[in-house]
Amino acid sequence: MDYPESLQEYAVKEITRRIQTGEYPVGSRLVVQKIAESLNISNTPVQAAINHLAARGMVELMPRRGAVVRDFSMQDIRNYFDTRIMMECYAAKRAVQNVDRFPEIISELKEAVDQFDHVPPTDLEAARIVETKFHSLMVQMAGNPQLDRLYDFNWSVGSVYFIFSVGKVAPENFQISLLEHRYILEALLARDEDRLEFLIQDHLRFLKKALDWHE
Repeated sequence: MDYPESLQEYAVKEITRRIQTGEYPVGSRLVVQKIAESLNISNTPVQAAINHLAARGMVELMPRRGAVVRDFSMQDIRNYFDTRIMMECYAAKRAVQNVDRFPEIISELKEAVDQFDHVPPTDLEAARIVETKFHSLMVQMAGNPQLDRLYDFNWSVGSVYFIFSVGKVAPENFQISLLEHRYILEALLARDEDRLEFLIQDHLRFLKKALDWHE
């Protein structure tokens, strides 16, 4: 029996959010019926959502245990960051050519930058939401839908790690990291490709440093 695709998308977003915020911690089982009841939907779209997240690498399907939230090794995370840096630097080179092509994305980027000014250093979930929005928009500026999909897939790992990693950063340093988004946007609007690429790499390296604090 077919079911509305929107229900599966809703389930994917909600399960992802719960994983990202730690409501479903690493190693925990994802019980279809319980999740369906909590979302007030049937089991079918929830099962489809879990299968989708397993394909994305956020969930692991294990014999006799069913679906569990995947645990990522430090090498997994390092691979994620290397891939993210590569994608965002590639996007930056294309983005400077598309400033006039995507005025609606520029407008959303400006809104995101303003939102960073109001994110308390201790509100990691709010920071994650705006961080995800800003960098996804920057990638969209490249005008390559396939890159958008690959970036979203890669972020499945990064979004889980983000809250843990920045939680180990001193609040004053974290605040500096949030402010860097304004400089990134200014470089984009100035069409300064070299500076834009440098700022993106420097910004992401700061987040990557948290790996050293974890080990």
